[in-house]
Amino acid sequence: MSKELSNNIVNKMLAEDKFSEWLGIQTVLIEQGHCILKMIVREEMTNGFGKAHGGIAFSFADSALAFASNSYGRMSVALECSISFAIPVNVNDELTCEARELSLTNKTGTYHIEVSNQKNEKVAFFKGTVYRTSKEWEITDTNNESKRIYEKGKDTKVTNNESKLIYETGVATNAESERIDEKKDDKVGLLYPEISYKIVGVAFDVFNKIGGSHKEIVYQKALYQAFQESNTIVDQQVYNPVVFSDKTIAKNYFDFLIDKTIVVEIKSTDRFSKEHFDQLLNYLIVSKLKLGILVSFGRNEVKYKRVLNIDLINKEKFNK
Repeated sequence: MSKELSNNIVNKMLAEDKFSEWLGIQTVLIEQGHCILKMIVREEMTNGFGKAHGGIAFSFADSALAFASNSYGRMSVALECSISFAIPVNVNDELTCEARELSLTNKTGTYHIEVSNQKNEKVAFFKGTVYRTSKEWEITDTNNESKRIYEKGKDTKVTNNESKLIYETGVATNAESERIDEKKDDKVGLLYPEISYKIVGVAFDVFNKIGGSHKEIVYQKALYQAFQESNTIVDQQVYNPVVFSDKTIAKNYFDFLIDKTIVVEIKSTDRFSKEHFDQLLNYLIVSKLKLGILVSFGRNEVKYKRVLNIDLINKEKFNK
């Protein structure tokens, strides 16, 4: 695929990506597995400390991930992302974001992304892994001067909003690698994207303010306050018992229940374990909720994973 066709794909993505448009992202360079973007931080992007919200740098880098990975012509969606913040970002800072490919296989691609300011200071380091779907972008000539981008297959449109959050494919079997079922990839869409993105943004903002290596209770208190300040509907330490024969045989306490819909569990660790996923999935089953988000506050970065109650989702689809 030529550089021109890679640019056409990214232009199509940008045209349909309202959030990147709101960020004011401009493309500087687009080629296979590599892109450079620019944007200027505006006042409405700041937090209560007058600094750029942590979600801004994350979103900026995530857009670079989407553009670099889709530039090959295969539709790719985010699988796992993490970010480390180096220095604060101020209003009117001109940010430059460069995505470089670390590895590429038939199923996945991994990218390292650096965000710098106008002084060439590194403000954030981002690492993202994408899942490369079997769908392809198609370029169709309409006349000698312009090309339009179409997507193969009926009703298979994939926009950059789908790569803003980790693609929902069920629960990982271990902490290091998620197996992706292509059938689930095709059948399961993103649940509650707006509130999910807000949750992740708040988590990154908390880490940006207080850093890593704190105890879990510290992050619980900080997140609860941050959720309240962002006008998020939040319940903390939600009691949900396990009942058998009309008797309570176990007591569950969710860290957070957001918008009466999403269970959020936090960990103070550098990596997830299978037990973390099993715990959250159990909470979803007991509470009969569809989506949970694991957030890990490590020493140098924040990680998150989405966990689906697949059985409940499939049951609801069957009953419709």
